[in-house]
Amino acid sequence: MRTTVAASLPRSTPRAVPRQQSISDALIGLLADLGVERAFGVIGGAIAPFFDALGKSRLKVHHLRHESGAAFAAVEAYFAGGRPTLAVCTSGPGLTNALTGMMSGRWDGAKVVLISGATATALRGRGPAQETSAQTMPYSGLFTAGPLFDYAVMVESPAELPQVAFRLASGLARPGRFVAHVSLPIGVQTAPAPGPLPALVDGFTAPGISPEDAGRIARLLSEGPFAIWVGFGARHASAEVRALAEKTGAPVMCTPRAKGIFPEGHPQFIGVTGLGGHGVDAALARSKPARILVLGTRLTESTCFWQESLAPPQGFVHVDLDPDVPGAAFQTVRTLAVQADVAKFLRALLPRLPARAAGRASRTLRLQEPRMAREPRPDGPVRPDVLLEAMQKVVVEGSDAVVLAESGNAFAWAIHALRFQEPHRFRVNLAFGAMGQAVTGVVGAALARPGKAVALVGDGAMLMNCELSAAAQYRAPAVWVVLNDGRYGMVAQGMAAQGFTPCETDFPPVDFVAVARAMGADGLRVEREAEVEPALALAMAARGPFVVDVQVDRAIPGPWMKRIQNLILQGASGKKA
Repeated sequence: MRTTVAASLPRSTPRAVPRQQSISDALIGLLADLGVERAFGVIGGAIAPFFDALGKSRLKVHHLRHESGAAFAAVEAYFAGGRPTLAVCTSGPGLTNALTGMMSGRWDGAKVVLISGATATALRGRGPAQETSAQTMPYSGLFTAGPLFDYAVMVESPAELPQVAFRLASGLARPGRFVAHVSLPIGVQTAPAPGPLPALVDGFTAPGISPEDAGRIARLLSEGPFAIWVGFGARHASAEVRALAEKTGAPVMCTPRAKGIFPEGHPQFIGVTGLGGHGVDAALARSKPARILVLGTRLTESTCFWQESLAPPQGFVHVDLDPDVPGAAFQTVRTLAVQADVAKFLRALLPRLPARAAGRASRTLRLQEPRMAREPRPDGPVRPDVLLEAMQKVVVEGSDAVVLAESGNAFAWAIHALRFQEPHRFRVNLAFGAMGQAVTGVVGAALARPGKAVALVGDGAMLMNCELSAAAQYRAPAVWVVLNDGRYGMVAQGMAAQGFTPCETDFPPVDFVAVARAMGADGLRVEREAEVEPALALAMAARGPFVVDVQVDRAIPGPWMKRIQNLILQGASGKKA
């Protein structure tokens, strides 16, 4: 057949034929319009068409080495950059590998969308490779909303795309978390997109509080002294929390995830509750609050261990976006539940509260813990508290880096010893406690923000999944500070504290600097305390990923005994009666 070229076009210029937009193209374009800038994933056959579309899109794509690492990186990129993120995986094991990171993100309150590949309808039940279907996986929960996902769907037809687009837009626009899963069979990924997608949801107004209710709560709090308990849900209300504290003179404590929302150096700050915390009981006993105003926290075990000494005589006023949170942790304590955005609540409350009496000076309420500046010992392994003191100076006070703390002794030491004076600089996952979140999440955090991201981690976590190779590929300004003692330290120390004999908690020594260099990163081994500060300074000055491999003293237990006491109360004791 002869082809005729239009007369208006020169023969040497072929006519550009626009590519038909596929479902993958349309979905990626929608996510970009909703604020997603980065995608983290691992490619596989069942998700290859979607990855191809990603590579042609305006999103920045980061190909990691394990799906759980990709999911953790997406979660921490959200918290570091403030924008929703995309995680991508293939079918079968790709999906199951990603679930831990997605579950952790849901517990933390992230906004992350997971796109996974799925098996074509005609092949299900016939034994296709990496089958993802109701024949191989529980459909309820993975592909429907529930404990895993706020929204989940397996898209079987292009006609479903407008509904999916609406659900994603509304979920990402609303206040609070949104963790979604959209599973796409290969044929759907490449299918032509239907007509125009629905108009984007511009946003939701976070619930506030009526003037009448604000006045009633102000009168309650004015009946006697009260304390303020700050949670991670108050991270966007730092200025309002400080204004409330300084106007009323109320003592302030915080949960581990809320470090820095209220300055930890402020004279009204009495300490951190929960795992690695400071034991605020004595300070509360001195101030004798009748009520405690709780702002944006679920009060989980690691947040407070449900200590009766933290429950005031007149109970809690508990503010949270989730109406199921207030009263759930301290079930026998009187609680006034307030469903509201913390910042809006405080802005309504502040003008209705009387200021503290004129001339009443603010006093230091916290029992000061003397921080002895130790002389570095010339030999032997590094004491963890000496390392943390150096991190406070070089990383926290000497930079604007965000600090992530890994599960184990690392997060107990970080919570206990580091002090932050501003919000959004400390990240720890306590409630779900997924090991591997910081060692992989630090890559996402480093890529999503301007400046460094530093992870304090254990050697066991580094061996589990560290994404050093991906960090080197993308020149992520990430730093790993490794507590290297050749064992699962918290597990070994915790088992011994409960009266058990540690079982196979030691492992062969690892040179993480050699590992880092083998993967294209850099690092420095630290064996003496005098070497700690210079090594940290070198890491913070490095242009790419850097590992500080610190040989720590395994004989010094982490500050987590309340966790052990709680386990013993639950029946975990090897000591003979």
